[in-house]
Amino acid sequence: MLVKQNTKEQILSIEEQIKRLKEKQKRILNNTQREIGKYLMDSWEVEDVNEAKELIDSFNHQVKSLSEASSSKEDDEEEKNFPQNPPKG
Repeated sequence: MLVKQNTKEQILSIEEQIKRLKEKQKRILNNTQREIGKYLMDSWEVEDVNEAKELIDSFNHQVKSLSEASSSKEDDEEEKNFPQNPPKG
């Protein structure tokens, strides 16, 4: 019975660790989002939340296009450096 109790305690300990890690993950995410929001509002000199949201919405398409273009360029560079099908011989 000692082995079963020990196993049960280990499982409970792991579950507690998972719970604490999920809480930590949530705190880190919240802090990151808060920091990014503050940076954006400071750098754009915006004080009103609704105005900030409108600016984000208005630039949303441009940012996505730039991000996709940048990602595509990185993919092209990787293919030049590391060809998928090198010549045999």
